[in-house]
Amino acid sequence: MQAIAAGHAAWKSGNHALARRQLESIAHPQAIHLLALIEKDAGNLQAARSLLERAAAASPNDAEIANNQGNVARLLGDDAAAETAYRRALELVPNFVQAGIGFGRLLIDRKRWEEADRMYARLSELAPERLPVRYGAATVALELGRAEEAESVFAQLIAEGSDRPEIRFMHGRALAQLRRTDDALVELAAAYRAAPSPMSLRTLASTLWMQRERERFDELLTDAAGREPALAVTAAEIQRESGAPEPALATIGSAERRWRLPPEADSVAAMAYIDLDDAARAEQAARSCLAADPGNRTAKAHLITALLMQGHAGEALEHVAEMRAAEPDGQHWIAYEATALRLLGSEDYRALVDLDRFVQSYTLPTPSGYDHLADFNRALLEALDRWHLYETHPLDQSLRGGSQTPRDLTSIDDPVIRAFIQAIDEPIRRYMAAVGTGVEHPLTRRNTGDYRIAGCWSVKLSGRGYHVNHVHPEGWISSAYYVAVPEETRTGDDRSGWIKFGEPPFATVPATPPEKWIRPEAGLLVLFPSFLWHGTAPIHDRSLRVTAPFDAVPI
Repeated sequence: MQAIAAGHAAWKSGNHALARRQLESIAHPQAIHLLALIEKDAGNLQAARSLLERAAAASPNDAEIANNQGNVARLLGDDAAAETAYRRALELVPNFVQAGIGFGRLLIDRKRWEEADRMYARLSELAPERLPVRYGAATVALELGRAEEAESVFAQLIAEGSDRPEIRFMHGRALAQLRRTDDALVELAAAYRAAPSPMSLRTLASTLWMQRERERFDELLTDAAGREPALAVTAAEIQRESGAPEPALATIGSAERRWRLPPEADSVAAMAYIDLDDAARAEQAARSCLAADPGNRTAKAHLITALLMQGHAGEALEHVAEMRAAEPDGQHWIAYEATALRLLGSEDYRALVDLDRFVQSYTLPTPSGYDHLADFNRALLEALDRWHLYETHPLDQSLRGGSQTPRDLTSIDDPVIRAFIQAIDEPIRRYMAAVGTGVEHPLTRRNTGDYRIAGCWSVKLSGRGYHVNHVHPEGWISSAYYVAVPEETRTGDDRSGWIKFGEPPFATVPATPPEKWIRPEAGLLVLFPSFLWHGTAPIHDRSLRVTAPFDAVPI
């Protein structure tokens, strides 16, 4: 044990070579465990993993060893092994706070919010003052829509002197959800200045964009493009999303002359070429990205798009089949499959995209307390208006010429909004009963007869506002509920403001125009599979078109 103590002392002093010499000849699991930690600190992660496996085999009931197995697996990107190890550590010592923190971080990174919430609730009982526990719990609360709770914790941490960039960043996000946009910009800008990263850049740029702070937006992207490769690629992507594909390509070109860029640069270029209807160059850029990063899902989507734009539906379908096998419920892959089948003239297309069966309209039941649905819609319109905080659309969403609420409506404690969430239950259940079950179709296969709302928001369009054709990648059943509709939409003959189905957001060979149109009216709820391409025709007058869409997923 003296040799182990000496090895530990040498490790703590930073003398890895001496620590190894002290420990290598000792077969005790504690010595092997310590050697693993030394290799981890030295960056030799595979060696550390092998040593931890030896230590665990020799001492299978040691929770510390299991916890460190989880930590090393996380560093190696093996989240499945990390989860197994953290669970093992917590089985051995249920109150093991450090293992709980590691597992909580994993759950956050994997966006398993409900599990993370339960984990941090437990950790908050065990170690309520630990900063990682408070920060993690507040992060989960924010993602689950409890913005007030999250903002309070982040603000308290900052007041106590814990003003690290990640805390300022999350505080800014919470403030934005609470309609304190000026304060949010201060925090987001501080977080970016302290620790520039693609995420902090994107969040700050998006907020400036939605506030129509165009000068600051442009200055931010210009500065970011000259800082480092990852920021330059993110700046180019944001430029493209703002409707400027040519400047985005110029930013990538300039960055390429300074640095070796990550494969994502080719993926961003591919999408910019798609925006410019240059399918051949889009295909070339997407293939270049995939050659360097075969698992890049975004580049795979761009390659499929470029192939469909050129009429190469057969090859596109081969790539789609690969992605459908990997992600059978990925709604965007189903949408690409539908377009490829349509271009090929396959009979399977009509079975997959049965618009008469799967696109259904309902009149919202009038919530209790209101004599007429029109009265409720007026109240809902007023309630939603308080949450339309921004001047223009988010960068990464489908709407153009309008605004979107930044907060999930299901998390807002407003009696009118709660009444809306309750009112949609009946139509959703009627829809599930109508479409039925059956393993042969990606919609009906998942129909359990029950659901949860996976997100609900509001969109306000005006001027020449419209929705670009899109799908909802994480949904199952999607929707459009019409709160207010312009006169031109209600009475006009040019389909202004109408919702359309079946047309992808890119030109194909041959063309694939919309196959179904629905004229909106206030009080109408349209339900459809999340994989269906859908968008709207622009409105022209200055009256408002306000909707409250949502996604539902099976439980």
